[in-house]
Amino acid sequence: MKKWFLQTIFIRILSVVLFASTTSTSILRPCEGRPTSIERDAVTDSTDARPSANETDTDTTDTTNTTDTTDTTNTDTDNPNKECRNDWTYRISRPGTNSKEVWCKWLDDRGVLHRNRLCNSWNNERLVKEACPDSCGLCGDNNDNDNDNVFHDDVDGIIPPPSMSPIHEPEVDIPPPPPRVMTKQGLILGLHEREASVDHFKDSASWFYNYGQRASKWQGEWADAHGIEYVPMITKGYLTRPESWRDISCYFNSTWPTCTQQDVIDTIRTSIGERAIAPKFLIGFNEMYNNPPPIDLTPEVAAFYWGKYVQPAAIANKLILVSPTTAHSQKGMAWYTTFLKRCYDNRNDPQYPCDVEVIQRLAVHEYECTSSVWDTSYGTWSSSNIITNLSNSMGTYGGKDKNYWSSYFQNRALWVTEMNCYWESEAPHLDSREQCLRITGQKWQTYGSGPLVKINSMENIERYAWWDTWHPEIKPNYLTYLGGQLTPIGRGYTSPGDPSVNCEIPGVKYYAKDASLTGPAELFTCFGTGTEMIRYAGLYQNKVEGTISFSVDVPSSGNYAINVSYLTRTTRKLTVAVNSSTPKYFRFRQTGKWCFEDGAVSTAVPIELKGLTKGTNLITFGDQMKEKEGPIIEWISIVL
Repeated sequence: MKKWFLQTIFIRILSVVLFASTTSTSILRPCEGRPTSIERDAVTDSTDARPSANETDTDTTDTTNTTDTTDTTNTDTDNPNKECRNDWTYRISRPGTNSKEVWCKWLDDRGVLHRNRLCNSWNNERLVKEACPDSCGLCGDNNDNDNDNVFHDDVDGIIPPPSMSPIHEPEVDIPPPPPRVMTKQGLILGLHEREASVDHFKDSASWFYNYGQRASKWQGEWADAHGIEYVPMITKGYLTRPESWRDISCYFNSTWPTCTQQDVIDTIRTSIGERAIAPKFLIGFNEMYNNPPPIDLTPEVAAFYWGKYVQPAAIANKLILVSPTTAHSQKGMAWYTTFLKRCYDNRNDPQYPCDVEVIQRLAVHEYECTSSVWDTSYGTWSSSNIITNLSNSMGTYGGKDKNYWSSYFQNRALWVTEMNCYWESEAPHLDSREQCLRITGQKWQTYGSGPLVKINSMENIERYAWWDTWHPEIKPNYLTYLGGQLTPIGRGYTSPGDPSVNCEIPGVKYYAKDASLTGPAELFTCFGTGTEMIRYAGLYQNKVEGTISFSVDVPSSGNYAINVSYLTRTTRKLTVAVNSSTPKYFRFRQTGKWCFEDGAVSTAVPIELKGLTKGTNLITFGDQMKEKEGPIIEWISIVL
């Protein structure tokens, strides 16, 4: 009996020792295939990611300083799974544990948002299918219930599950979600968008900016939850507060309060520290070539501010510097090349040197949607009109060889920080339907596959962003309506080059024949379009007021967007009122021709209306006008 008892004790001790040695390392999910080069690049980028504020504790190790992680770009023929063993996205079983139950319990304690951020935000179908159900523990949602406690190690095969007794080892934090497999597509967010609007793009966009130095609270939280990078921008000669880029915190000139260099450095440093996905870039001044001072900066002043504020902020925070905006236009390139010359002149300034070599990306704005325009204007690294024109403008400035400036521009990837199709036609400007048709390749005979497909195929263009997600200005350029619904452009932006995208203007339509008219307002057939329209809304011949009223039904009380299809040879204003509310003026830009002229066309723009009530509402155009009559109205549609 004694011998049997001692043998039993010895066996149990030996089992514990063997089990401890088995579970002393992190258990990685098996890799059924080596990660693609894109996946490896995304993982490499993810080492710059930072834990979110609510997940950081004193035991957290900064992944940027991890020394035991093997370079994923190093292959090993003896162990084909070596690459993915060191891929952060496969390190999803916590060190010291290899039990799904323990992992699920830890993850469940983090709540739904954190679970979604860790599991569902990875833009990788294989990872979602393998890693999330199996290791991120949708706890009970797996079909493979018989193997819940069996984990496979890619070297040792099947290993036994650990004891379910409480584990008291120190908490080891999980890194934030890695940046998604990099796409070029970005977003521009202003002061008015809502999370419902940007959620449409959480799987297609990889970065965003907001013309400010810090993301607003909801923007930052949304981006962190989906692994989307924020890029700060110093738009003009001042700093702004995060909740409103119109709210200036300090100025670069002598206006009080005046920014110090340290103010700018600290503001950008704060911006970096607030984000789970650490910003890697800083964008410089935006469109300084449009207006004279003091609205915009001269190239000379901009170069001085660059050396005093912008460049030091980038260097101190180890950010890649993106140039001030230029454009493929005479004034845009003239401003930018003059800025570069003044910056080069200031290279040896003892106090605020400006170094053109620190600028590593070239920011441009372009508002054309024809594929061939992108070919000729931006082409390749070495062959494009913009590179040629910028190089010719710089010439041999600074005593440089004629090839110096050519190489300078050729070695800098392009960022298209604003784009749309708006200026491809001025009378009329293209509405959302027409822009959608062009970016989805549905007008390929004339415009090719569209700008998005073209940009995505161009190696020298690194990133692009559509202007705008939403903006209060009455223009047909936006990805969403204020309420969050996708516009036709928004549908096309999520599916570049897809000819199956529905580009029709959304909403319930009410045609001219459905309206009630007063005064001189009248229904007629427009010769140019062949459709029925209404004219003489507003103050006709400066004497008699005419109005147009549509009875519309909405399912609930609230604010709604309506699209207005109209025609006017010159830009005109028109009042719009909801029920008995005070009329509000809206500005309708010229479409080019009147109805009696050949080639006259209508266009549609969105406007936002407040205060509709559930059921039937009266939307009236032209009431209480104090100006001449407004545009000719063809139809409206209310977006539900």
